[in-house]
Amino acid sequence: MKTINNTFIPSNKALLSCLMIGIVAPITAQADSVDDVINDFSAKVSVYSDSGGIRIEDRSVQYQRHYKDKKNKADWKLEAHDYDIKGETGSDIYHGPDIVGTITKEFNNYVTGELSVGVIYLENQRTSDYTRRNKYNAKATIKPNKKVTITAEHGEGFLFKEAIIEDDNNKLVSGQTSKVTGSWRAAERVILEGGSQYRRLSDGNKSRLHRGAALYGISTGTPWLWAGVEAQTLSYEDSKSNYWSPKDYEAYSVLITGNHKITEKLNIDGNANINRTKENNADWATGGAVTIGANYALTENTSVRADASYLESTRDGVKWDGNKVGASFIVSTF
Repeated sequence: MKTINNTFIPSNKALLSCLMIGIVAPITAQADSVDDVINDFSAKVSVYSDSGGIRIEDRSVQYQRHYKDKKNKADWKLEAHDYDIKGETGSDIYHGPDIVGTITKEFNNYVTGELSVGVIYLENQRTSDYTRRNKYNAKATIKPNKKVTITAEHGEGFLFKEAIIEDDNNKLVSGQTSKVTGSWRAAERVILEGGSQYRRLSDGNKSRLHRGAALYGISTGTPWLWAGVEAQTLSYEDSKSNYWSPKDYEAYSVLITGNHKITEKLNIDGNANINRTKENNADWATGGAVTIGANYALTENTSVRADASYLESTRDGVKWDGNKVGASFIVSTF
């Protein structure tokens, strides 16, 4: 099996950065009384599928602990994921857990560091091959003032959260990713964003991704509504037959994003874009994406969230579409 698709699309959330590698594993904290910490627990499930036959089912739980100590600000959280991954032909099904741990340290008002380590076990149920992969991700966030945020990070791990890629030996491909992103609140109603990403894949391929966006605040209160434009380029060093890896890909989008508080307990949010894309020497194509979500507060400390997204684009001259639905349950400050 070699026809596994990459799920890169023009971003439909301009306030988020470029494609990311997942964070990762277990950290032990010293004991503290309940009064000294804030605790958050969440459980969620999501299902992603696309017209190429890819299906990713993700069931996960996360526990986060936040220290109130202002002199020693630090967070740590544990995550556990259980995945079912189905390939394009339906013959390859991967299943296994992903254990993640992250610690965050706020050094001062300007610099925050984050380190994640973890491990993932995936079994190919067709071949019974069992793969273990250590993961890590290190990130530094710099805020020189209230208007500017700069983030640099580097990590390594499987890419199946954003793409299912197999190499020529039918092994899942991992990636080593370095990226820099930044945002600038140029004015009350103007936000500028940009970022670059460099990735080395375990099959020897390399890719570069660049992104820039400008947003204007139509409404900065309630409802919160922003609109803007975005440009992205993606290039791979080698075009592979077993996954989408264009030599030259560019996308230009018009987008809108916002949220609105319907009642004291219910909040809705959404974003959408329409884009024009060009791959290698092919003609220009039109695509788009829509995401909607809702958050409902059950009590002061518990809430539920549901969201859904649909996206479409053209790859190798063929129409492609995908969708994702998910739900989560959150308990905080318990």
